[in-house]
Amino acid sequence: MRKALQGLVPYKVKPESDMIRLDNNEAFMSLLSSVDLGNLQETLIHRYPAESSEALVNAYGRFSGFPVDNIIAGNGSDELITIIAQYFLDPGDVVFVLEPDFSMYEKNAVVMGAEVNRISLNDDFSLPLEKLLAEIETKKPKLLFLSNPNNPTGQFYPEAEIEELISALRQVDGVLILDEAYIDFAGESPFAKKVFQHENLILLRTASKAMGMAALRLGFLIANDQIIEGISCIKPPYNVNTVSAQIGTQLLENPNVLDQFLLVQLKQVAELEEILNEFVRKIVGAKLFPSHTNFFLIKMNDAKALADFLYERKIKIRFFNDDVLKAVRISAGTEEEHAKLRTALNEWSEMYAKRI
Repeated sequence: MRKALQGLVPYKVKPESDMIRLDNNEAFMSLLSSVDLGNLQETLIHRYPAESSEALVNAYGRFSGFPVDNIIAGNGSDELITIIAQYFLDPGDVVFVLEPDFSMYEKNAVVMGAEVNRISLNDDFSLPLEKLLAEIETKKPKLLFLSNPNNPTGQFYPEAEIEELISALRQVDGVLILDEAYIDFAGESPFAKKVFQHENLILLRTASKAMGMAALRLGFLIANDQIIEGISCIKPPYNVNTVSAQIGTQLLENPNVLDQFLLVQLKQVAELEEILNEFVRKIVGAKLFPSHTNFFLIKMNDAKALADFLYERKIKIRFFNDDVLKAVRISAGTEEEHAKLRTALNEWSEMYAKRI
């Protein structure tokens, strides 16, 4: 094992089909009924997926409005993050990540032998803009990764602040990777029309969240011509499998289906917010943060205890229980799942009241 990799731990996901899954920020229903599965019977599984990948990119271009020549499809955003790190980073290069943020940014930088600088968000999870600008000037990072909206906080950063980061990075030949995995829940991205105006900006999008295609592993990288040409030199030629590409293409060619699906999810997000507001009013010191995603974060000292309590009742949520963050993250689910969550949270609240 390379020295740079020592200390890394696997990202393990335990299969739990008997649980109510409110932990992974996935969509809570399937759109497979909107797909003509009969077409898949004609899939040429003995051929490499060149044609299906091209059709997928074309469909995403029509759906998103991005020029097809400025889109690279990937095996989920995870693969695209890996390819970005491979393309840009030499051993010893400096990479900035925010804390908390998506853990795969740091892991991929470490794999490439980069020096990772973690910069903590403010207490309210806003960007520490002045600190970031000062650190960019002195340490000259090659890359800055950030998710917007942020995972796990749900925070949506102001356009003007991100513009300042892009400008500061340009002065030191750095690149901003803006991961917009949850942008559909927040509304229109202010950078959708600006990405080609910046020589040092990459957007990441995914079909795993608002589009409900997590199992297909479809991600998209959007950037200017120069970045696309460079990254295309190292991208695996057949990285998106034919079945995923064909199903994804069918759904992307039915924007009305995806639009209605998003409205259903937004309704459930609002319902979840009401349930969690009711819960935190009963818990001393607990704070529910506003969200522009399909999940909510609650800061609380008993994060692990609540997660364990819900797990015993077949409800799985995500908890963070370290020096950086003591919190739970809960994703939106169906009305039935929310009803069970509400009942369990009420039970916890009654137990909590007796303890204090």
